[in-house]
Amino acid sequence: NRKDMRARPLAAAVAAAAGAVRIAHHQCASLVTDWGDAKKATALERNYKNREVVQQRREMLALLAPTQGERILDIGCGPGFVMLDMADAVGPSGCVEGVDPSGVMVELARMRLSNAPSSCSVCVGTVEALPFPDASFDAVVLCQVLLYVDDVPLALREARRVLRPHGRLLVCETDWDSLVVNTADKARFERIRQACSSTFVDAHLPPKLPGMLSRVSMPISEVRTVPMVSVGSPDSSGSSFVGNWAFKVVAEKGRAFGLAEEEVRAWLDEQRALAEDQAFFACVHRFLFLAHKQGSIDAPYPGLASHLFCCPPNETPPTVGALE
Repeated sequence: NRKDMRARPLAAAVAAAAGAVRIAHHQCASLVTDWGDAKKATALERNYKNREVVQQRREMLALLAPTQGERILDIGCGPGFVMLDMADAVGPSGCVEGVDPSGVMVELARMRLSNAPSSCSVCVGTVEALPFPDASFDAVVLCQVLLYVDDVPLALREARRVLRPHGRLLVCETDWDSLVVNTADKARFERIRQACSSTFVDAHLPPKLPGMLSRVSMPISEVRTVPMVSVGSPDSSGSSFVGNWAFKVVAEKGRAFGLAEEEVRAWLDEQRALAEDQAFFACVHRFLFLAHKQGSIDAPYPGLASHLFCCPPNETPPTVGALE
């Protein structure tokens, strides 16, 4: 059953994926990080299970509101967590397809979706050249993809191309300029934040997306924010997204980001001391944009839909069931 399938170890999939087609970094304009390495891919998979990302998926599912029988595409599907949630929603009469530039991720997704309740398929490909005919899908999802893309307008045009008339596009992206932490050395934190942000093509993309979407005739109907926040004493298991950034990412990649070793050490010492005192705090915001395909790309843009809001103060997202 599905519970047993979810509990199965992923080692077999990683081993099988080791011999899969590797998409080289210079061939993957979509990603500046090569998730073709099985070890890196497995580490990324763990990040999909941390509590902030689980809550983000709940928000995404509630906002997109997929229905029975719909056909949905997840671009940059990774190991298939979002696809599995969508498969539950569209049911046996629906279809969920995924595309990812990493052969390893594709194999992990295929394993996760092997017992999905609807028809699912995953293939290797990039957002700049989607391997699907025009007007193929009722909805398209782009989650944490565009900040790695060199040509975002091209990616949005491709997403629009494969959508059916009035189809829905859900975009989820992080604005790393929104990152805040508890620290006594704000100048050091800013150097670390800027260094880490340099790994993305555009770490400050969300404010630019409304204009980009307007230029491809994809009016925005709703915008929501999802705070990725960790307080107190985050554990070292990767269960906290921003806790993982504050410790593991900076520790492992600090020098690659151009940071001096002593600066990385001082940062880690401070954050560990704060965690021991239950005083750790870190938060970054992700933004969810729901847009709809209208007319042609050359048609006049009608402006934002009237029902546009951000973090409604009195609204509780509907329960969508237990997610991993």
